[in-house]
Amino acid sequence: MSIGKHIRATFALAATFLVTLLVFGPALAQEDPCWGLNRYDCNQHPDCEWPTGTFGHCYFIYHSYCDCRDLSAVVSNLCDESAELVDGPFDFEYYSGDMSNDYDQMGACTGWPSAGPDAVLYVNLEEGGQLTVHMAPVDQMSSYDASLYLVTDCADPVNTCVIGSDVTVGGGEESFVYESIGGGIYYIIFDAYAAPTAEMIHVWGEVTGSAVPVQPTSWGLLKSLYR
Repeated sequence: MSIGKHIRATFALAATFLVTLLVFGPALAQEDPCWGLNRYDCNQHPDCEWPTGTFGHCYFIYHSYCDCRDLSAVVSNLCDESAELVDGPFDFEYYSGDMSNDYDQMGACTGWPSAGPDAVLYVNLEEGGQLTVHMAPVDQMSSYDASLYLVTDCADPVNTCVIGSDVTVGGGEESFVYESIGGGIYYIIFDAYAAPTAEMIHVWGEVTGSAVPVQPTSWGLLKSLYR
């Protein structure tokens, strides 16, 4: 290919990309404002500020990618689909009927097995970071026997459970406060003593001292290099 043809082809490709960006870019951004964000950007995104709204907010999923979910979908069934909590309060509800029994600490840190449907959130704490968690069925007259615990490895909840709570029976609230000694990633597992009737579960609490990258590779920074 001649130099002239190569230049024209390059300009044609650039023009096509520009048109695509102009036509589809705003729609994509409006549809999914978390698109292209890494962990740092996701945590710092304006849509992540507390208190959050009801849809289109950014949650970092399993230290892998950014996702937009409504509040009812933030709590996940599995650890590798879980959303990260960052500094500040959190307050969600989820439907236990959407969850299955994937984790059981077998009484290792609650004193009782947890064979019911479980849901997960995770947090990355600095040394000395603190996590406060509460869990209760929305219907306090229900027979839902909540079980709440914190693990460092979802593949081995029995040996990596660091704190837990199962001191109430049907309809009661479970809670704990945990301060990290060395820092790291912890998975909050919202569980139940047995397989109860599917119902809405309320989880709330606060994170203080979540870890953030020292020198993040920001999507915004990458874009600024080409401006």
